[in-house]
Amino acid sequence: MNRQAVVRILKEVGLMLEIQGESPFRIRAYENAARAIEGAAEEPDELLETGRLAELRGVGPGLVAAVGEIVQTGRLALREQLRAAVPAGLLELLRVEGLGAKKARLLYQKLGIASLADLEAACREGRVAALPGFGDKSQAKLLDGIDHLRKYAERHLVSDARPVAERCLTELRRLPGVQGAEIAGSLRRQRETIGDLDLVAAVAMADRADVARDFAVALGAQIVASGETKVTLALVGGLQVDLRMVLPEQLASAWHHFTGSKEHNILLRSRAKSEGLTLNEYGLFRDGQPLAVPSEEALYAALGLAWIPPELREGRDELERAEHRTLPVLVAGRDLRGTLHIHTSWSDGTASLGRMAEAAASRGWSYLGIADHSRAAAYAGGMAPERVLEQWSEIEEWNRSHPELRLLKGIECDILADGTLDYDDELLLGFDFVVASVHSRFGLPAEQMTARIARAVSHPCTTFLGHPTGRLLLARDGYSLNLDAVLDAALAHGVIVEINASPHRLDLDWRPLTGWLARGGITSVHPDAHSVAGLADVDYGIGVARKAGAEARQVFNTWELATVVDYLEARRSRARALLSIPGG
Repeated sequence: MNRQAVVRILKEVGLMLEIQGESPFRIRAYENAARAIEGAAEEPDELLETGRLAELRGVGPGLVAAVGEIVQTGRLALREQLRAAVPAGLLELLRVEGLGAKKARLLYQKLGIASLADLEAACREGRVAALPGFGDKSQAKLLDGIDHLRKYAERHLVSDARPVAERCLTELRRLPGVQGAEIAGSLRRQRETIGDLDLVAAVAMADRADVARDFAVALGAQIVASGETKVTLALVGGLQVDLRMVLPEQLASAWHHFTGSKEHNILLRSRAKSEGLTLNEYGLFRDGQPLAVPSEEALYAALGLAWIPPELREGRDELERAEHRTLPVLVAGRDLRGTLHIHTSWSDGTASLGRMAEAAASRGWSYLGIADHSRAAAYAGGMAPERVLEQWSEIEEWNRSHPELRLLKGIECDILADGTLDYDDELLLGFDFVVASVHSRFGLPAEQMTARIARAVSHPCTTFLGHPTGRLLLARDGYSLNLDAVLDAALAHGVIVEINASPHRLDLDWRPLTGWLARGGITSVHPDAHSVAGLADVDYGIGVARKAGAEARQVFNTWELATVVDYLEARRSRARALLSIPGG
């Protein structure tokens, strides 16, 4: 039972308790336990075995026992009891943006709403608006939320899809008869959300029925469809897996074909045709005779092209660049020297500053930028100025005694509604860097939101623009704004636009990021980590950077420590001069 499954069960129990109107303390106990396990460095079974689970903040004896039951049996008796008492549709309602457990309970009690269909009908009939605490605007937002949910119903976050795909691949490679297997599809191309999982395997014709059956058994999955070359499985949790089986000599061609994208494959088939060749999932052919294609590199070479990284295969200009050998050398995770924009227990993080620093050092990084919330984010433990000074003291103490990793003093500073920053200039100048982000008033008209963010990036103390569009994947669209105008302002003022690597955000999106980099802009991959485990989210951000064609030199946190420090100090000196504030 992995971390995600345990966390999902604990969160579900908390939600069902809230729907039933249970004690807030009991509800919070499950929420806190889920959050603590989500942010822990170890997996739940390791936490139990070492006794560290009981040491996590917010995890009492009762929750230790509950987690033990989940890990050992794969289930929780309390969860089963609650599921029997709470209509299944009520949990589905909570996926609608803006609808919490209390309001869902009210809807159920007053209107008998127990499903999305019930909610939509009640909204369209005006019955929801008549309830206390709702109104016409809330009703309209719920309808928008239902539409949004349906739009993305078959999509999954990459953080949910990748571990499942890796487990599928591991189980597949273990099966007798499988001579090779790979992950393909949009996951391999590092798309921001995933539909079905795609795998390809080299399997002799005589072994395919056994492989299909054994694969389903290994995963505890249901076979939805099965044929000579393809089996489709439905996994617990909603993901679907499509496994394509080909002959060993066809594996490279099939891996390429099912990686996609469709647009890239069309361009490549057209190029093959112009060369008198035929290209499909089974190989490359001349006059009906197969050519040897032992690898993707060989496939591209046969068409006069350099190998194209999967992230770039989106049907844009990649073939032309491959022909002229001008493809970028894409940034990789090993290029990172550190990261910035992480949170600690000074605001809403789950780990102490020291624990986050130790985890960063263990990754081989040489610097880590602390960027807890500013005071306006009171809901997230935003820091008053006196707390900032206390944190600086802790950072300076760490730096004196830990030469292996330099902590940088930063802040995620709220961009207020009028575009001003949340602290006065004197305090802002004391930080090594400032991440300016929007955390409130998301619904401003586009013109106002554009002016708001443009004003913030024009402030001399702003170093980074945080999660630039504010989107939450599969949950909330970005703000209404003129993104081009915001990026113009950022470029004019030398502000670095971050890739917020949280798999819930992946913001800035790779499409506008491509243009930003082409104009000379710099990006930086920030995990926005609120836990030790969250530091690993930089991997998702690297995927975004690669899709945008970023080279290491264009990613700020691939730079060496000395270069980073010099850059930040130069910006602070410039800001001090522009603000006419004497040095200090």
